[in-house]
Amino acid sequence: MATTSACHWTPRSSPTRGSPRFVGGTADVASNTVRSHPVYAACYDRFNAYAERSWLGAARRRIAGLARGTLLEIGAGTGANLPYYQGIDEVIACEPDPAYRRRLARRVPEARVAVRMVDAAAESLPVPDGSVDTVVSTLTMCSVDDPATVAAELARILRPDGQILLFEHIRTDRGRLPRLLQTLAIPVWYCFAGGCRLNRPTLDTLRVAGFEVSVLETLYAPHTPRVMYPFVTAVVTPRPNRAAPEAA
Repeated sequence: MATTSACHWTPRSSPTRGSPRFVGGTADVASNTVRSHPVYAACYDRFNAYAERSWLGAARRRIAGLARGTLLEIGAGTGANLPYYQGIDEVIACEPDPAYRRRLARRVPEARVAVRMVDAAAESLPVPDGSVDTVVSTLTMCSVDDPATVAAELARILRPDGQILLFEHIRTDRGRLPRLLQTLAIPVWYCFAGGCRLNRPTLDTLRVAGFEVSVLETLYAPHTPRVMYPFVTAVVTPRPNRAAPEAA
């Protein structure tokens, strides 16, 4: 039986950038009105149980093993990455959908590092410029509303020696027919998988934003719909000669 991806949706309505409101020892929440996906969020972990055991968990472990310093995760979802993080200063787990955030909160006690949960979309992250060492995106860039804005926002928050760690499925490079099939599947997949777009050229988007992309692995995951191929694990870093923002 085919498994689905762990994709989740980032809403069209993004929060205003600024300091989040403190509400407890592990969670900061900023005001944000979104369309939630309670049914998909409730089924998320169950749908992906086989994938987590057979290949997705290994991908998460590899990504987590490369993380360092202050880590910000976009689209943290149900918190599937949290148990894998160790030896880092803090995890800022950003998730705009309240249905996912409720499940994320349940996983925070499983983490072996400090976790701060934030209600924030990837297009507008409530953290200072140049304050993050590592950004993690696992099966999230396919679902954000504005990938170019997200890429610019990640460039803003990263330190000059920072890194983005990706595990994403992207637009296929296997020819016209596979690309056509991906495109045709999008309307149904978008509804079924919480806003996921199958043919996002995520790596190209990041390159245009001034990043260098090093692909560590390309995966054609077993028992997964072929329209999702390929999955990539990548390390993304700021281009050394990227122009610095002009001073005000």
